[in-house]
Amino acid sequence: MNQALKTVLPVKRKERQKEKKQVRLLISSAEAASLHAECERRHYTAQTKLLAELMECSPQSFVHLTKDLGIASSVIRNFEEKGVLRLEREFYYRNPVSHITQKKYEIRLNEMQKNLTKLILTEWDAGRAHTYLLHGVTGSGKTEVYMELIAHAAAKGKQSIMLIPEIALTFQTVRRFYERFGDRVSILHSRLSPAERWDQLERAKNGEIDIMIGPRSALFTPFSNLGFIMIDEEHESSYKSETVPKYHAKEVAIERAQMAGASVVLGSATPSVDSYYRALAGEYQLLEMDHRVQHKMLPECEIADLRAEMRAGNRSILSRRLQELIEDRLAKKQQVMLFLNRRGMAGFVSCRACGSVMRCPHCDVSLSQHKHGRLLCHYCGYEIPMVDKCPSCGSAYIGGFKAGTQKIQELTAQRFPQARILRMDYDTTRSKDSYEQILTAFSRHEADILIGTQMIVKGHDFANVTLVGVLAADMSLNVSDYRAAERTFQLVTQAAGRAGRGTEPGKVVIQTYQPDHFSIRAAQTQDYRAFYQEEILYRKLMHYPPVWNMLHILTACERQEDAAACMEQIAAWVQKELQKAGASGTWKQLQVIGPSDAPVAKIQDVYRKVLYMKHPDYLVLVKVKDFLEKKLRDLTEWKKVSIQFDFNPMNG
Repeated sequence: MNQALKTVLPVKRKERQKEKKQVRLLISSAEAASLHAECERRHYTAQTKLLAELMECSPQSFVHLTKDLGIASSVIRNFEEKGVLRLEREFYYRNPVSHITQKKYEIRLNEMQKNLTKLILTEWDAGRAHTYLLHGVTGSGKTEVYMELIAHAAAKGKQSIMLIPEIALTFQTVRRFYERFGDRVSILHSRLSPAERWDQLERAKNGEIDIMIGPRSALFTPFSNLGFIMIDEEHESSYKSETVPKYHAKEVAIERAQMAGASVVLGSATPSVDSYYRALAGEYQLLEMDHRVQHKMLPECEIADLRAEMRAGNRSILSRRLQELIEDRLAKKQQVMLFLNRRGMAGFVSCRACGSVMRCPHCDVSLSQHKHGRLLCHYCGYEIPMVDKCPSCGSAYIGGFKAGTQKIQELTAQRFPQARILRMDYDTTRSKDSYEQILTAFSRHEADILIGTQMIVKGHDFANVTLVGVLAADMSLNVSDYRAAERTFQLVTQAAGRAGRGTEPGKVVIQTYQPDHFSIRAAQTQDYRAFYQEEILYRKLMHYPPVWNMLHILTACERQEDAAACMEQIAAWVQKELQKAGASGTWKQLQVIGPSDAPVAKIQDVYRKVLYMKHPDYLVLVKVKDFLEKKLRDLTEWKKVSIQFDFNPMNG
């Protein structure tokens, strides 16, 4: 309960309100002139200066008088006691978006956007709240649909929450919303100071704003009259909290909307398999936007086979085709984005000659390379020694794949010395306004090439970007995660969607060692349905979410043997119940995988073990969790072991 309350009430203490102080002259001009002459005659320099300022203009800023003119506050207080002037205090809220200028906003909806907003608003006006899945290709104008729905709700006195997956997207989203809605918009995110966060919550509570934009924490904005909750890029894993309480913003948003009689719109060019599965099952209402605004062409995607590049003697991180296209764009004064897919940096092991990846024979996930020279499956514990030759083709060119944005920046600068290059990753975005500074500089064409991790590929709209290079598309394809193909398709498609959003057509180069993988092929044509049909078959076959549900149990302790023993005990309890249930009980279909080491087996000298359970019925897994919690409460020997339960985890 404590952790839940801390999540919902994110400010620990009441912050002091900001105040603006002004000094107003109360006496007439003639009286002021007489007093000024008297002070001048007595050589009261500060009083003379103060009266001269106030006679010229009243009221005056207290800060200007004390800081700029050096008049002591005691002089002002003295005159206030004599009734010569009055010190006026005006309290105001800190506004983190006040630096944005509001412009005239032209609303131009095409037929497709009008039809969708009409459909949703007809239901909403009739009091029928729904959850909608808005599947629109990149550049189809989903944000305009969100804004139109929010504007309609605001006109009816209702408020809206606009969730975005991470802070990097805040800048561009807020600017578009502010241009249309002005001061009725605010933001909430972790880079705000506690005082700024407090003020935004107060403004929301007092009805001074209609729209709150931010990552998942913005979901708990204290709006009393909620109309809509929008979740943009709904497929993003950042909507799931990785710390206790491990809530998913999507589930909480739907629950909160039902309590408030509001509607939820989940939007994405690459919906999560989970959401699309639910939409096809009728839980959500599926709406589709199948073409770009003004019928602009989707970018043309080429696949660069890195195996062929290596055979041709190219050892560079940039394929020959990508280098050729970058040269062309620089000559035309057009911009380029290079996206490094860094997911799975822990190092899957692949063959540079044939592209095959070392995989677990039992779980169909890649094996991870560990420092002790062995390859390990994080799902079932399968383990083999590190190989020195490829089992498929016998090549000695086998090993882990590692590269960073900084290294790519150096290599790109060497290859294209004439290019102005910006880098956007965790290291370059640590300060409060760093996201905004980098994105603003790039949008003003102060740089030709933007290199970055996944934060550069989501939702950004740069009209002059005509080329996107996806470096190492396989990075996320070969992590130990059943969602690997889904994440790869999403990241590559989102990256490709940044190209050709202006008047010039876009081009995308996808560099990969596995050009024939279905997720890469589907991303090349931005064919979501083709990807989904193949991926859902795999999920059904392997009993993975969303077809089945999964319970993830983690034990963590500074003593490795205690973490292991506790997990063994949990597994033994479950196996015993399974034997008791036999072929009839509610647990009969329960599948138990593990225990084994967690994907990261030790963090800060704390050892971690995991156990997975799968079942088609979510409520059965809840019963398993309740049963285990009760068992653990009765035992004192595991007091020092941290035990966490997570349903349908996003990472693992």
